[in-house]
Amino acid sequence: MLHQQLIVKKEFLLLTGLISLIYFALELYYHFYISDQFSYMRYDWDLNIFKYILTKVVFLLLLAGSLNVYRRSGFLYSIFLLLLFFFYIPNAILFSFGDFPVGPFVANTFFVSCFLLAPYIRFRIPDWSIPEKLRGISLFSIALLLLVPIILTFGSEINLKTLFLSEIYETRALFQEKMTGSLAYLYNFEAKTLIPVALVFFMINRRWFLIVLSILALLYLFVISGNKLVYFTSIIVVFFYYIGRGHVSKLGNFFLIVLVCFALFPLIDAFVLTEPIFSGTFVNRFVFIPALTTQFYFDFFDGNPFYFAESHFFNLFVTSPYDMPVGFLITKEYWNEPTAYASNGIVSDGFMNLGYAGVFIFSIVFTILFGFFNRAGLNKGFFGLFFCYVYLFLSVQFLSAFVTGGILIFIMLLLFILRQKQADAHST
Repeated sequence: MLHQQLIVKKEFLLLTGLISLIYFALELYYHFYISDQFSYMRYDWDLNIFKYILTKVVFLLLLAGSLNVYRRSGFLYSIFLLLLFFFYIPNAILFSFGDFPVGPFVANTFFVSCFLLAPYIRFRIPDWSIPEKLRGISLFSIALLLLVPIILTFGSEINLKTLFLSEIYETRALFQEKMTGSLAYLYNFEAKTLIPVALVFFMINRRWFLIVLSILALLYLFVISGNKLVYFTSIIVVFFYYIGRGHVSKLGNFFLIVLVCFALFPLIDAFVLTEPIFSGTFVNRFVFIPALTTQFYFDFFDGNPFYFAESHFFNLFVTSPYDMPVGFLITKEYWNEPTAYASNGIVSDGFMNLGYAGVFIFSIVFTILFGFFNRAGLNKGFFGLFFCYVYLFLSVQFLSAFVTGGILIFIMLLLFILRQKQADAHST
């Protein structure tokens, strides 16, 4: 028992150390690269000692609270650390190092803190699973059925240069011309959930022919659309399937790779690319821009809730007072760039639509959702998909994440096809 407790403490301390190093590394990136090179995007450098100490105290308290989550569920603990990585740390850095208000920091802190309650989500999930021998063929049939209309529409109109991340925008322009109506929903269901789920399911069951078909289907969806999210989703799903034995070890290996990349990015930019592509543009795009646009949404909608005025259903009750989608309006207002679209994630979307009450409601729903996933007993091989879903909630509106993001489809697949023994849900 004592030996097991020492292993637990060692693993927890290792992950605590890794996320703390990532926090420190991102502070250095913000100081030496982001705040200077991207000052035109409204980043600035105005260190406030009180804010800095406050963010560190809150961070330590969140880490202390995560010990209980770790003891109860390795899956939920891993998700909690991802929330620290994507939500808390970037917003804390902007709050302490930039001249930004307290609201977005408090809202993101509450969102992350609320997740500490996830292990206590307890409800019985009905056993609706179909017979095990029919699960593979059912999943393959659903994915193939929804893929047929896409193939009939685009056929062999593919640009192989897209595989090498070339002519992306040309491919996207052609894709948008044909991707209308229900076809757009089918594409999102396939690219974000059905085929990635099928790929993991067939890897778990070692169905090599179907694994190859799933990979080819994802590549097809990428080359007809130029959607980088499809490209990276495929890589992430396979990456997390192989890099560790449990949820915690998978995330620990990922954090180690992130730290190595953070160390190498400046060297690659200086001696290979001769410009700050990785250390500046890449880190800014995937870590800091979501936090920055959160600041903009909070500032724009402060005291002026939107009440889901861009949702088709809520349009029956409210109408938008603006002559363009809010995402374009934000970039026009804050970057003087009306052709770019500022995405907003679950926290800023909650505030935009319902004020701080929206942040509270969305945080609770998110916690319940992942509490449900934890109770469902899924194979650890699906962790890469959950990683993608966390990032989806960072960059996509709340309702869109469920519908076009494919989470509702995933819940249905979970209930009928993907569930395993309940005991598997709580292993690390």
